[in-house]
Amino acid sequence: MTAQEESRDRVLIAGGGPVGFTVAFNLARRGIPFTLLEGGDKIFDDPRAGTIHPPTLEMFSSIGVSDEMMKQGFIVRNYQYRDRREGVVADFDLSILGDVTPFPFRLMLEQHKLCYILRDMLKAYGDHEILMQHQITQVEQDASGVTAHVTTPDGPKTFRGRWMIGCDGGRSQVRKSMSVDFDGFTYPERFLILSTRYDFAQHGYAITNYIADPQEWCALFKVPGNDGNGMWRVVFPTDPEASQEQLFDEASVQARIQGFNPKQGAYDVVHRNLYSVHQRVASSYRDGRLMVAGDAAHINNPLGGMGMNFGVHDAFNLTDKLASIWFDGASHDLLDLYDRQRRTVAQEYLQRQTIENKKNLEQKDPEARARFHDELRAIVADPAKLHPYLMKVAMIEGMARAQSIT
Repeated sequence: MTAQEESRDRVLIAGGGPVGFTVAFNLARRGIPFTLLEGGDKIFDDPRAGTIHPPTLEMFSSIGVSDEMMKQGFIVRNYQYRDRREGVVADFDLSILGDVTPFPFRLMLEQHKLCYILRDMLKAYGDHEILMQHQITQVEQDASGVTAHVTTPDGPKTFRGRWMIGCDGGRSQVRKSMSVDFDGFTYPERFLILSTRYDFAQHGYAITNYIADPQEWCALFKVPGNDGNGMWRVVFPTDPEASQEQLFDEASVQARIQGFNPKQGAYDVVHRNLYSVHQRVASSYRDGRLMVAGDAAHINNPLGGMGMNFGVHDAFNLTDKLASIWFDGASHDLLDLYDRQRRTVAQEYLQRQTIENKKNLEQKDPEARARFHDELRAIVADPAKLHPYLMKVAMIEGMARAQSIT
């Protein structure tokens, strides 16, 4: 079928995840027309990101989205660092950040629900399209714009825009069309995520818990779930040689959960998911009229719940600058500033912190593990230490660092 060309003065967005919809909503509010192209047939609701940090809530509050997010999510005022042998090592009280943010807590809200909220709020705006089952296969650019080649239910088409923003994940076709590298590494072990309705709170667990162990660390946290009553997710590392069939085996799954929280009878495991885990950052977030944001620009392990938040921060930063170019005739060099600001903090904070989080949980040397636990206890016991520590892990320090870059 002959390709059809849609030649309009608009922004093309690749990817209908939380970052893509955040970009879309910010553009719509400013009156910038866009077409969002998503390869899937729906917003996927498989267990992925679910933690929203204070600066992200501040951003969404500034555009009138946070109230609905708060209605649907769980507020988390503390989180625990535990050891499978020792129990609670440190309980971190996020309310100490009340002097620097109106949101001194985390919000647990699954990423697909954020997408639904933004999609529904977009209905109040015109001059945009959200096209599902539109898979980008190739992107080209010239002096005046960008052309995306797309497979659709009606055959191949091309879409034309002034700019294109790739929010299309770690395998981003937009990034692959740019002259950039995606340096970093992939962990040999995959992460197994098990979801259950069993209420771990009755055993003293917080809504968010990081549980260290030299043989098998885990992370435990609660999200609202489909009915809003709560679904607990447990994250484990896996043997790189084990097959998915072995890892999903009922006896194996039960042994893992019983291993850190024994109970009478089997756990009701509702979902099993297995993910490869990477630590990578694009060598540039901009190539001419092509930009990347979110997982298309940086991917990391999920410990600390930072990846989606960083992507949302990318989206706000980029759309602010794009609006200045679109309406005020600002220099295209602003997009290089976007690259410098967001790529720098991805390298200095996102990668460093998430790699460190994993290393701390899996630390095998008993003396090093004991020292780290003592450090955590000392931080919790001293407000002068706790405040800067939480500024870092709550992503406030990283935001300030990005804004300082000119």
